[in-house]
Amino acid sequence: MRQDLPEVELYGIGPDEADHAAPLLTGEAVTYIKNQEAFGMALVEEGEARAAVCAAFSPEDDAILEIISLYVAPAYRRRGLGGTLLMELLEEVLAETEGGLRGVTVAFGQETDGLEELLKRAGFAIEADERMRTFCLMVSDLAESPLLKRKKSVPEGFILRSLKGASDTVLRELSEELRRNRVNDLEPEEMDQALADCSYVLMNEKLEPKACAIFHNLGKQKIYLSQFFTADGNSAAGLTVLQSAAKAVWDHFAGETEIQIPVLTESSAGLVKRLIPACQSKGYMRAVLDLTK
Repeated sequence: MRQDLPEVELYGIGPDEADHAAPLLTGEAVTYIKNQEAFGMALVEEGEARAAVCAAFSPEDDAILEIISLYVAPAYRRRGLGGTLLMELLEEVLAETEGGLRGVTVAFGQETDGLEELLKRAGFAIEADERMRTFCLMVSDLAESPLLKRKKSVPEGFILRSLKGASDTVLRELSEELRRNRVNDLEPEEMDQALADCSYVLMNEKLEPKACAIFHNLGKQKIYLSQFFTADGNSAAGLTVLQSAAKAVWDHFAGETEIQIPVLTESSAGLVKRLIPACQSKGYMRAVLDLTK
């Protein structure tokens, strides 16, 4: 523990504490902790929680730790709190894994205040992540977008429904369809915590999910498109769920609410730019700490 940080205490954040830690964690991190898919730690100074971190082991390699969220309250930044919290987390994970941890990764937006400097000081190598971008816009930008102005239609033979009141069967079948198509980002429990009024699924006559657009809350007047999927390259199906979800967002959220749309492919980026020209692209950085050296 650093001697120049008096009265600093560290506490684990489990499922029962996740909601209370929400001001210092992203909505994604809170969901992961509540579903026991990640773990968290809070730093308390002078009786006040001032920083929090959330991490999980990589699904591809359990010797790699992925930092999902690392946040220090603005009034207490550049005092070493974030670095102290990160190092304490790594020490605990190394102890729990008996030194089996090989590396740590962090993906973060280029606009994230102070995080790049913190990670560099901690020994991380920083590089641009060419695989991922996030498009950002305000809800008010949807008003004049081609996405909302295009004529709404449901492809023949399909049924469009919101996730509001969706049965466990629908959520389970949607999750299985995503898995069959190697898109396994959301489990039924995570879908159950989505913005149900603003999330849509398109099913065929057999009630098999064939497209979806799902939004989650990030807090602090931010929401994000957590899942956009279309089976068999059916562009009409994709546009139907995306337009329905965007219209619901327009109806339910204030104009100054920020929408984040992560994309991983050039075709997805092109679609977003064509349908919502007002959106702005933000790049991501990737930080890697190699513990084998």
